[in-house]
Amino acid sequence: MRVSDKLRYNLSQTRISKFRRQQLDLSAQLSSGVRLNRPSEDPLASKKMLALRSENRRVEQYTRSLDAADHLLHTADQTLGEATNGLFRIKEIGIRSINGANTANDLRFLGDELASIRDFVRNLANTRTNNRYIFGGFISQTPPYDNANNFVGDTNTTRYEVGDGELVDATIVGGSAFGDGTLGTIDIFDNITQLETHVRAGDVPNIETELQRLENGIEQMIQVRQRIGMQMNRVDGARSVNEYLKIRLPESISELRDVDFPKAVSDLSLVENTLQATLAASSRLMKGRSLLDYM
Repeated sequence: MRVSDKLRYNLSQTRISKFRRQQLDLSAQLSSGVRLNRPSEDPLASKKMLALRSENRRVEQYTRSLDAADHLLHTADQTLGEATNGLFRIKEIGIRSINGANTANDLRFLGDELASIRDFVRNLANTRTNNRYIFGGFISQTPPYDNANNFVGDTNTTRYEVGDGELVDATIVGGSAFGDGTLGTIDIFDNITQLETHVRAGDVPNIETELQRLENGIEQMIQVRQRIGMQMNRVDGARSVNEYLKIRLPESISELRDVDFPKAVSDLSLVENTLQATLAASSRLMKGRSLLDYM
């Protein structure tokens, strides 16, 4: 029976080593609060964690993109709101200038006010934020409108990825709000300049022509603001999804990585009891025998 006793002894020692490793692992988990310290401990869970962490990094990038797009869109919307108010004021001046009771001094004063508002609107068109001009397309480091009110930007838009495959326009087409000097848009600055000239001269028919053109320019700016509003809505929708993922992804990682303390305590207690029973059985096996019996 020496072979049988030796086999029983070896099996007992193997079980003791196994339970001690489990005891050490569970104790380390309870101490650190982390269930997975090495990929080999649970390859499938480790693979899932890597995928979740990669997704979490993408969500962090989407958050930065959402913040950047949101800032540019809100800045553009607020700026165009002020510009639209300026155009409405120009309309009031143009209508007032048609009054036959205006003197030459009145018309000169109205013309001066138009020139002042034109400069104000040009400053709005050259709005700069976050170290870039927002109405000049990709040409973002120089003002889109020069001192002669000519558009010197391009007709591109800046886009950000705010979700998997979801892109939003963070800027409007360069020149689309204030005019790009082509027949495709109303040149707001040329319109104001022509209106100023005709107001100073008291040329009512041409004033009325420019007022109609101004109406089209105001509609142009309103339509651009509507497009901005659509992009802002898309940003808000993407942010809602992103905020959910910012909460859910860390929770999912935690579920895979972190220790379930009640279960770990229960498992540790079971392993310790089993280890004690195995040690006791091994002790009885060794009792009255020599180590030579197991060689």
